[in-house]
Amino acid sequence: MTEDLLSVASQIADRAADGEQVEAFLTHERNFQVKAYAGEVENLSSSEPRGASVRVVVGQRVGFAYTTDLSSGGLDDLIAQARDNATYATDDDAAGLAATPDHPYVDIRSLVDDHQSSVEADEKVAFAIALDAATRGADARIRTVEEAVYGDSDLEIAIATSTGVSGIYRRTDAWCYALAIATEDEDTEVGFDFGLGRGLAGLDAEAVARSAAGRALDVLGARKVPSRRMPIVFDPYTAGQFLGVLGTVLTGEAVQKGRSLFAGRLGETVAAGGLTLIDDGAIPGAPASSPWDAEGVPAQRTEVIKDGVLSSYLYDVVSGRREGKPSTGNASRISFKSPPRPAPTNMMLEPTGQTRDRLLADAGDALLVQDFHGVHSGANPISGDFSVGVTGRLLENGVATQPVKEVTIAAPMLDILKGVVAVGDDLRWLPFGGSFGGATTVVSEMTVGGE
Repeated sequence: MTEDLLSVASQIADRAADGEQVEAFLTHERNFQVKAYAGEVENLSSSEPRGASVRVVVGQRVGFAYTTDLSSGGLDDLIAQARDNATYATDDDAAGLAATPDHPYVDIRSLVDDHQSSVEADEKVAFAIALDAATRGADARIRTVEEAVYGDSDLEIAIATSTGVSGIYRRTDAWCYALAIATEDEDTEVGFDFGLGRGLAGLDAEAVARSAAGRALDVLGARKVPSRRMPIVFDPYTAGQFLGVLGTVLTGEAVQKGRSLFAGRLGETVAAGGLTLIDDGAIPGAPASSPWDAEGVPAQRTEVIKDGVLSSYLYDVVSGRREGKPSTGNASRISFKSPPRPAPTNMMLEPTGQTRDRLLADAGDALLVQDFHGVHSGANPISGDFSVGVTGRLLENGVATQPVKEVTIAAPMLDILKGVVAVGDDLRWLPFGGSFGGATTVVSEMTVGGE
C-alpha cells in the first residue's frame, strides 16, 4: 500500500500551478486494541483509517485541507479546498515548504516487525488476558487490576511536494500496559507500567505485570515526611516526564510566541556543566524515530543543550525561517488531519557514565521520586515554576527505606537543570506526549514539602 500512497502523493504535488507550492501528506493505518478485566475481554476495537492532507502555498499564504476520500473526485475537491483556504489565510513571510533534501534520508533500522502482520486477533486477546492474570497474581495484596491493555498499529506514510520532496516509510508498533491496585490494612496504592515493541513478540506480559504490581506494592504504608531541603532522585519514569514538560517549550515556535522560559537564552548556561540534552529523530528503537519528519526534512540529531549551554531550539521549516535558520527536522503532525508544527522527536539527557545502583549509593540521604501527581497543573514551562506532588521512597545512605506520599517537591526548572549531578545509564523511552528518554537522574537539592 505504501507505494500506492506515494503515487497518489506525487500526483497531487504535480498539480501545482504556476506560482504555487503544493505538499501532499498521506497515511494508511491499521489499529487494534483490547482491554481485559477480571480474566475477560472488556472491550475490543479495530480500525483502518486512511486519508490525505494538502498544503498549498501561494505567495505568503498557506491553505490547508484534508480528506478521507482518495478517489479522483475527492482529491480534486481536496486541492480546490486548500487553494480556497489559502485566499483567506493571513500573510506570513516565512511561509513555504521544505526544499529537496541535500542528503539521503537516514535508513532507520527495525521500524517494522515483519511477523506482526501474521499475528491473529486471538493471540492479541490472549496476551491482554495473560497480562491481567499475571498482574493480579503477582501478590496477594493486589486487590484488582483496573486496566490490562494490548494495542498495536501498522502505519504507512507518504509525502511528496512540488519542491522536490518525496518519501515513504512504514512502521509497526505494539504496546501494553497494566494498572494495578494494591491494598494492605487501610492503605490503597496504585501502580502503572507499560511495554513497547515493534510487534507482539517484543512485549513481555510477565515483566510488565511484575513491574506494575511492584510499583503499587512498593509504596504501601507510605506517609508524609518532614519538610526540608534535600537531594532528589528521579527514576526513569519521572525523569522522562520532566523532560516532557521541558520539551514543549524548547521549540522555535514556543520561543517566538513568548511561551517559553528559554526565550532569549541561546548561548546562556541553563544547566549543569557537562550536561547535554539531545533530540534525535533517528535513534534505532526509539518510539518517534523515522527517516524524515512531517515535512520531509531528514531526521537528525540536535544538541539542544551542550555542556550546560543552550545551543539550539527545535525548528520546523516555518519557525526556522523566522530566524534565518534551517529546520532541525522537528516538524510533527497528530495525524493527516493536522498541519505540521515543531515538536521534539526523541529527547534525552546524555548519561554521565554511572549505573543506577552507583547513583543511588552515592545519593546518600535523598528522596527517590517514583511518580508525579498534578504535573500538568504544578509545572509551568513558561514561568519555569515546578511544584508537584510525588510518591516515592526515602533513601538512607543510598538504601530505599520508608515509602513517601502526600508531599511536594519544588524548585525553578532552571535550578533543577543546573542541579543535575548525574544521569544514569538505564535509559527508558516514554511515549507520552512525544518520545522522552528517562534515566535515573540525581538533582543536588530541591524543597520537599511535607509535615
